[in-house]
Amino acid sequence: MDSVLIVGVESIAGAGLATALSATHRVSGLASEPGVEISQCRTLHLKSTDSAAIEQHTQTIRPDWIIFCGRAARSSWDRPLVANGFDDSLAIDWAKAAARCGAGFTMLSSDAVFAGPWMSHTEEDEHFSSQEDAVRLRDIETAVLEAQPEALIIRTNVFGWSPYSAGQGFAEQLLAEIDRGIVERVDFLRHASPVLASDLGVLVRKAYEEGLCGTLHLGGAERMSPYQFAERLCAVADRSAVIIPDESLLSVAVSGRDRGETTLDCSAARGLLGVSMPLIEDGLSGFLAQRPAPFGQAVSADHAATVGAV
Repeated sequence: MDSVLIVGVESIAGAGLATALSATHRVSGLASEPGVEISQCRTLHLKSTDSAAIEQHTQTIRPDWIIFCGRAARSSWDRPLVANGFDDSLAIDWAKAAARCGAGFTMLSSDAVFAGPWMSHTEEDEHFSSQEDAVRLRDIETAVLEAQPEALIIRTNVFGWSPYSAGQGFAEQLLAEIDRGIVERVDFLRHASPVLASDLGVLVRKAYEEGLCGTLHLGGAERMSPYQFAERLCAVADRSAVIIPDESLLSVAVSGRDRGETTLDCSAARGLLGVSMPLIEDGLSGFLAQRPAPFGQAVSADHAATVGAV
């Protein structure tokens, strides 16, 4: 059984990947926060991020595969924009460490590098956001591939459960509002292709097994806005009576392209992996099913099978 090291396992993406991979890999995780515990994952608090600490952990764990989940490894819909987690620039150092120890390397990046116009984005698309964070993230992606040419960069928009309260994402906060029956205004302008973290884990595992490298888009099968996501979540959670404020009239004109359309075109992944991207109904059902014990068990075979359906 191969060993995988997830750097940033405290993130929604990292915890979801740990859950999905625990059935097929020996999973270790490094967290930027203390006290993070995930079932079937040996988790350590990474107190120092210098090169000596990175080298120590790679030599001690001796992973076959390193997955880096920094601050970009979250949904671009998350509110408020959380600043916790590992700085994404550390992915460069971890990519170099992976090259030195002969491990595979995967970095989770974000659909937030894009900004419209109203279309889905392929891996070759250059409709990039001009926001400073987006420009910096693209520079980091380039530097990672220079440090480890066989690395895999995954752009995505992930939702799921956080293993600690301060890391709650968009979907978890939204469900709490739905349960209270009071939902704040939800954005209807931005569109993306959200995917459940544990479903993403299954797809990432397939990409690793196929030996893919370069940049790959992995997301859900459907384009939707946060408002539509909220409507679908209410329906799947049997909370149809909850009223979601309809902000269909704009008080100011929309200008610029940033934060508009980040939907990912995943046709390359469908062809390379021979699978369909997961439907939002399946993702939301899985999200609700994980709620009692979000990371207590590995992904069920029945739910994982929905990802692999051709």
